[in-house]
Amino acid sequence: MKKMVLIVVITVAIYLSFRFLLPLVVPFVIASVVSLVLYPLLRKIYRNSDVWEGRKKKWLLALSVVGFYAFVLIIFCMLFRYLFDQCESIWLNLPFYQAKLVCVVQDCCLRIDSLLRMDRGVSFGYVEAFFVDSMPAIGDNSWTQSVTEWIPKVTTYSVQAAGKLFGLVFEIIVTVMATFFLIQDYEKIRGKMIQTEWGKCVCHAMGTCRETVKAYLKAQGLIMLLDGILCTLAFLLIGQPYYLVLGPLVAVADALPVLGAGLFLIPYAIFLLISGEIGKALVVGVAYVGCVVIRQTTEPKMIGSKTGLPPILTLLSMYVGFQLFGVIGFILGPAGVLIGMELYRFASEKVE
Repeated sequence: MKKMVLIVVITVAIYLSFRFLLPLVVPFVIASVVSLVLYPLLRKIYRNSDVWEGRKKKWLLALSVVGFYAFVLIIFCMLFRYLFDQCESIWLNLPFYQAKLVCVVQDCCLRIDSLLRMDRGVSFGYVEAFFVDSMPAIGDNSWTQSVTEWIPKVTTYSVQAAGKLFGLVFEIIVTVMATFFLIQDYEKIRGKMIQTEWGKCVCHAMGTCRETVKAYLKAQGLIMLLDGILCTLAFLLIGQPYYLVLGPLVAVADALPVLGAGLFLIPYAIFLLISGEIGKALVVGVAYVGCVVIRQTTEPKMIGSKTGLPPILTLLSMYVGFQLFGVIGFILGPAGVLIGMELYRFASEKVE
């Protein structure tokens, strides 16, 4: 009974901490994770060098922090630039895409007419009438009404966006400063923590979580590589001229749980199916199934092997974490299980 109560208390405490306390200290959590990864790496590289002493060490740590966040910023800017260029290209080619969409809708309507034994063009006429009735004509008073209603909303959203941007910049500055201070006093903080039993428990849990993050990143890298190869080959087989761009793009999207490979592959397969290219749609569908299988078999196994969790428990913790906390729950789920196991081990020893 005591052990059951202990498990419930630890579970509730971890959930409440992740739900309410973690959002308040996100910059410091990120700074701690970066310090836990960066400092041991630098120590492993420079500990036998003269640089790992005195003021040279402080300058090395400071430059490493600046270099790390500069690298992250460059990657983010490159990704943003790429997305901006793609959006600009889509906007410039919008008339072509609109004409292509109309052709697909017409072809689909003709198939429906043939299936239901109706006159050609009846289904498309219904679709066209629906869009004409739902969209107000230019010069109609409803357009002026819509603009008048949207002006205050745009102003309000602009003020909110400016506030969010200022808050984001402030959090980034705090994160960089916290990383600098933590990595400079890494040895001192760790030395004080391991002097107490609770400190040892926290250090062990943080080390285990660090291994979880490393295993998660390695798993994502392998999954992106396998998905990229699979999707590139699939696009090559169906004769897609941009297979070298679309394949890696789908792999990157699959690494983001909110998006996933299905965001691109499922609509593309449906489009090919409607267009009558059943073979190509089947190839794209098989590629999507392959991406799902690769992720579901590789991710839990790789993370579980590094953290000591069984693959089924890793998968369960990731699923529950995603349901509770969204995308970040894919990391918080296994991390919460590992922290809970450490706390349970420590508390059960004290109780006994």
